[in-house]
Amino acid sequence: MVTEFECGRPAVAGRTIRLPYVARAGGLAAREFLEVIELPGGLGQVPGQVRQPLLRLLSVAAGLSYFKAFAPAAITAPGGLTARERDFLDQLVNCGLGEFAYVNSLPEVFDTKIAAPELPQADGPASPARPGQGRALVAVGGGKDSIVSIEALKAAGFEFELFAVNSFKPITDTAAAAGLPLHLVDRRIDPGLLELNQAGAPNGHVPVTAVNSLLAVLSALALGFDSVVFSNEASSSAGNLVWQGRQINHQWSKSLEFERLLRQTLPAGAPQYVSLLRPLSELRIARRFAQLPTYHQVFTSCNRAFKLRQSERTSWCADCPKCRFVFLGLAPFLSRAAVLEIFGGRDMFADGAQLPGFCDLLGAGPGAKPFECVGEAAECRVALDLLRAHPDWQDHAFLARPELRDVHASPAEQQAVFTFREHEHCLPKALEAVARAI
Repeated sequence: MVTEFECGRPAVAGRTIRLPYVARAGGLAAREFLEVIELPGGLGQVPGQVRQPLLRLLSVAAGLSYFKAFAPAAITAPGGLTARERDFLDQLVNCGLGEFAYVNSLPEVFDTKIAAPELPQADGPASPARPGQGRALVAVGGGKDSIVSIEALKAAGFEFELFAVNSFKPITDTAAAAGLPLHLVDRRIDPGLLELNQAGAPNGHVPVTAVNSLLAVLSALALGFDSVVFSNEASSSAGNLVWQGRQINHQWSKSLEFERLLRQTLPAGAPQYVSLLRPLSELRIARRFAQLPTYHQVFTSCNRAFKLRQSERTSWCADCPKCRFVFLGLAPFLSRAAVLEIFGGRDMFADGAQLPGFCDLLGAGPGAKPFECVGEAAECRVALDLLRAHPDWQDHAFLARPELRDVHASPAEQQAVFTFREHEHCLPKALEAVARAI
């Protein structure tokens, strides 16, 4: 039985990062893994006091993909961690693995011990962002949120280029539609992990945005960018349920709590990290995206567009929480014909099999908020009320369903959903002005 999971010392050669991991039983190696990452540029010019802490953070964050196959177990980092890095890892385990622990009934994960020599704390964290200065690397995932950020930054005259982890059609098509350079990271998971998963090892959600965020920061360093901009919105901070006295949040590594944690942990000299859409609701973002028809046949939020096997990929499955949420969120701001065109002619409201899923999104069903990147129940209820007043949708049989007859947004919810959330963001003034204009 594996009792210890070791995050080895990262190695860098040119653009290549190698992350070694060892699962140990009784002190002996039971399974070894090697993750290989290709950055879009080399790190040779980056000072060691900046590069090495970032590599340590990447090692422990990416290592959770492998750790979960052996949980519960202790995590060791023989190369050492600073006090801030140890706290970062502790939060990744206790918050970022919350859904994994819940789904697999493993509350012991919250008691994971971390063993690592304590390294001296260097200067930091990184200084506040310089408003309106420098070049930004903007993360793009092929969905509506990053597209809204792209067009908002364009309109404000910012200098920026795009970043993504691994190449998928919605991402490359978005970059082409935006007319901007796209810098790709190639992240290659050790195939041994997939073998373990197929054999029945514990599996589930990990804080992948934490990994992607660190890869973006390293890529910005390699390419000479001053800041990294993500597009995580306000609803990312809302949890799904409470279990073992803890809030379980599928989107924790997209939350404001994580954004602040990472900003506090980055070493001095690292690019600034911020989420442009943080003070905005999903519905406010959808309203803006509806005004960007150039991207309507390019984007997707469906996870099935990003399957590892290309043969399993599809633009919209029209049968998952993310498809339901985007359909519901866009419908108030587009014609019925435009929404159906996005979804390949499929009317998800007319499909009775989708009703329980819509009820879960609206907070009107027996289920909790789905473990997906979807908005809050309150903004879904506001969207439903807007549909009732929309000439293309108000007579739709979906709105007459008895399950939805008494589902309405409160006056407070109607007011809050389009309100800019003051003080719930880390934006410097120049970027705050961009967000307010969305």
